[in-house]
Amino acid sequence: MPEGEKRTPCEAKMKYKEYSKNLVEGFTIYTFFINCNDYVALPMDANVRSPSEESYPYKEMMKTLKHRTKDSVDFFLQNSGISVICKEVRLNQARKEVIFLFPPETGIVNGGHTQLAILNAKKEQDIGQESVRLEVIEGNFSNERLATIAASRNTASNVKPYSTAEKRGLNSRLKLLLDPVFEKHIVWFENRDVPNGKGMDAVDLISRLNLFNVKLYPPGNAQIQPTKSSSSKTSVYKMWLRNQDEFLIVYPLVNDVLKLEEHILSTVHQDVGSTGFTKLKVMINWKENPRKTIFLGKKMYWGIPGQFLLPLLASIRANVFYDKVEGKIGWYEDPEALFDRVKPKLLKSLSDTHRTVHHNEIVQMSRDSNIWYILYEIVNKEVNKNSHWNTYDIPK
Repeated sequence: MPEGEKRTPCEAKMKYKEYSKNLVEGFTIYTFFINCNDYVALPMDANVRSPSEESYPYKEMMKTLKHRTKDSVDFFLQNSGISVICKEVRLNQARKEVIFLFPPETGIVNGGHTQLAILNAKKEQDIGQESVRLEVIEGNFSNERLATIAASRNTASNVKPYSTAEKRGLNSRLKLLLDPVFEKHIVWFENRDVPNGKGMDAVDLISRLNLFNVKLYPPGNAQIQPTKSSSSKTSVYKMWLRNQDEFLIVYPLVNDVLKLEEHILSTVHQDVGSTGFTKLKVMINWKENPRKTIFLGKKMYWGIPGQFLLPLLASIRANVFYDKVEGKIGWYEDPEALFDRVKPKLLKSLSDTHRTVHHNEIVQMSRDSNIWYILYEIVNKEVNKNSHWNTYDIPK
């Protein structure tokens, strides 16, 4: 569904049945009771996630609105209403009309599913017998404050941390560096519409970047490997939430990293010799019905479990060029060409370890820092560090 029919800055006019006004702890709070036929779309920019027509709350509200029994008030009684933050409320009591002024990033903080249900039900039938409660807080709030309010008031289910992070603006520097072909598929907040319904959520994106962070995982230390990107990506994301500056160093590589992942996914079966990699039981054969990658739509003939994919990706960290003094980061070689060259050795090492060390137990592969280090060293010995394929300025 659309992320919202109205975007800030904007204003909205609505008729109301009754209203009250109260001053609570220095905030002016209005409560309006609106005939559902008179309800108009309000912006969703303040909300930490978009409503979904697939959600249980939405489906239940639609049932109530569309199958009303005579003289019942089930929708009003069973629905807590919609909570809104705006800058100013302008009342016309004679006409029983109200205008809401919404500066950037304000609007509904809770009740997005209620709004969606009302707007969709109105398209199908008369719902003038139903009413909805609209609570409006008048005031100016920072994005950080809005995110906290929206997350706290979202009562349908727990709000994901990445939705709150998006509302707080924590992704802004990373977004500036992402090519549009990748950015449009990143699920920065819950229920974001992405092309073809295929996306990578922000937690997974940060876990990918963590694999290449030469500041957090310096070369040559077998014990310090980014294994948590595979075994505990949530803890990686929490680390990023605590200090995004620790990850700034790797932001410029984001487009290359995503391209590299899709290159691996689409070519892992090609020119690998007798590694036995595709014969492993955990590999999924898609040759008869190839799948497509998220971003570039490349054909995938084999499904690779994340416990294999992420160590393979992480090994290319040995190809990262980093100049702390000049504030530069980049690659010694084209990462995709380098992967193709070392692929047989990487896959053979992964296959042998999976069979002999972990006895075909895949979960241990994501936690075994030793195999991650071995793969890293395979690449480290092969990469040509006498030139640079591409370098980027590290953002400040």
